[in-house]
Amino acid sequence: MYVALRSVFQRGFLPFLLTFVVAHGVASAEDDDEGAAPPAQHEPAPEPAPEQAPEPAPEPAPEPTSDHKPDEPPPAADADHEGKPDQPAADADHDGKPDQPAADADHDGKPDQPAADADHDGKPDQPAADADHDGKPDEPAADADHDGKPDEPDATEAPSTADADGDGFVDGAVDATGEPIEAPDPDDAPFIPFDADGDGNVEPEEAALQKEHEAAFADIPNEVSDAELDNRPENAEMLPSLSVEKFRELVRIAKGVVLKRLEAKLAAGQAKKMAKFGNLVMYFSFAGLLLLLLPLALLKKYPGRAGVLFKYSAFAALVFIVTVNLFGGVLYGLRAAQGAVASQANPQIALAKGFFDTLDEHADEYAVMGKELFGPTLEQLRGNTDEQPATVLIANGMKIVKDAKIFMTAAKTFKKISFLFGYLPIILTVVTLVLFGLAIRPTLTAIVKMPMRAAGGEAGVGRDVMQQSLKRVGGEFKSAVGTIGVLVLITVFAGFILGRVCAPALDALINYFSASVLYLQFVTGAKSGLVFLALFGVIFFLVLNLAAIILSMSFFLGKCQKIFQHRFNDGAPLATHRNFFKWGIPSVLLIQFFPLVFIIVAQKGLSAINNKLLAGATSADQISWNKLLMAGPLFLVVAFIVLFWAVRGVKAIKFLQGYQVKPKPSKNVNGQAPEEMAL
Repeated sequence: MYVALRSVFQRGFLPFLLTFVVAHGVASAEDDDEGAAPPAQHEPAPEPAPEQAPEPAPEPAPEPTSDHKPDEPPPAADADHEGKPDQPAADADHDGKPDQPAADADHDGKPDQPAADADHDGKPDQPAADADHDGKPDEPAADADHDGKPDEPDATEAPSTADADGDGFVDGAVDATGEPIEAPDPDDAPFIPFDADGDGNVEPEEAALQKEHEAAFADIPNEVSDAELDNRPENAEMLPSLSVEKFRELVRIAKGVVLKRLEAKLAAGQAKKMAKFGNLVMYFSFAGLLLLLLPLALLKKYPGRAGVLFKYSAFAALVFIVTVNLFGGVLYGLRAAQGAVASQANPQIALAKGFFDTLDEHADEYAVMGKELFGPTLEQLRGNTDEQPATVLIANGMKIVKDAKIFMTAAKTFKKISFLFGYLPIILTVVTLVLFGLAIRPTLTAIVKMPMRAAGGEAGVGRDVMQQSLKRVGGEFKSAVGTIGVLVLITVFAGFILGRVCAPALDALINYFSASVLYLQFVTGAKSGLVFLALFGVIFFLVLNLAAIILSMSFFLGKCQKIFQHRFNDGAPLATHRNFFKWGIPSVLLIQFFPLVFIIVAQKGLSAINNKLLAGATSADQISWNKLLMAGPLFLVVAFIVLFWAVRGVKAIKFLQGYQVKPKPSKNVNGQAPEEMAL
């Protein structure tokens, strides 16, 4: 057996097979019970071996044939019986074995192409996917974290860059927080990046701003990245990446693009709301046509009075339509005045303006990450979006610190707050509608009851109702004029306060956001919960300021409108409400001024706290981050609430909200108010 094994390695498979057979035969002969002759190398057997037969003589060569022609070669093999010699078997890999016949799975008469094995794993590669059926393999899904799963799409980037309808809006675009951006109205002009007023034309000053923007942002990255921050030396982590002059230039140019476009969008939205409001009033006035059917329900109650019922029903329908539209005209004028001064006290504009103002004022602080974070964010703001700049900035923090999802949470929180404040004009519209509805209800009730009063024999009812309706419309017009006067005064005042409160409040927010980025970027073991408390605390402080200003303005304006209605519709002198003017005006002034005074004082306190904790620090490890991120926000929130309560701010709001302009009329024993009995 040893000989056989050695033959395997020295002579190949065929000699091994012959050797194995011979060895096996020898072993079988030794064990045979019949005593077969042993091989020659064994000792001779007792019996003499027979004489070996002589070797046979070689066969003589064949005699040559008589045709003197070369012999024919032996016939070629024809295994497939097709009448043609078989081709010699191919041996492309030179392994001594015929190659396997090529597969032809699709039966096209051609060998199939060998399956690709790009990764050399011994298995055919899966066919490339072609989901869009463009004839080209789809790009492989990115897997940056090497977890074996395709990466989730970046929430801050649009999934597509296509603009199929050519409206200047990226199809399927998302905002900084990953939420879909509402497609523009098809009736609007296509979006042009530097067409700030949105009229579809780029004026000379807008074209000049575009050139200035392109030159200033030429060396600013288009996307936020932490690459340069990671490469900073440890002793230069807190040093600026842009000069203060360059930083201020970027802020000034971005402000010129964003603010004008935001104001134009708000104005366009206001115009659409006014158009819808006008249509709503007109459609409601047509409800007066239903009065033409009133006689059908009253014929049994007033037999023989069908002619009077139909006559006065037609007259009532006409008076109803005219009166509602007159009321709508007065209300339309009031809402137009509100829209005209809305930009003065609109929280969304105040927040955006405050963002740019604080960047400009504190450029020396924010220039630390000017090229990595603030510059690219300002570049993004020229896109087709009306997002608050602070929302975009906070969301971009996640691009600096990849795993800091807390920044996306904070950005969404700030977005919701700014969204709610953006509904202030709508809230004022609803309040105005309710007040006008309450004022017009007695007049409309009298119009509806006019056919019944005429059928009951009351003389001159049509003339009386018509005069009453016109008088009510006149009273509402006078009350609207008075309300517009108060609206202009309080809006300008509130706008002044908002502009001076939002900038410091946003400065605190951006300051703590910037500190949070550096904290998460450079400090080992940084805690995202600490960052959330810091940012949420500053956002909550901003909400407290805006809520105090907006609520006091809205309550005061609503009560003034009701007082004017009481005066011009019911004849009650203004002196009836001297208590409101005595305490209401000081209340609204107190609530408006308090946030301004507080933020001025708090700003100095924050500066003192931050300067003490950051003094001389050039490395992140030199800063007490727990104190820095918690002391300021805690001071802002707690001090504001305590001091606002101490100066009777809560009591002032309750007074403005709860003041009764017109006490509810007492009812008689039958449960009817005097006004209802008169009708």
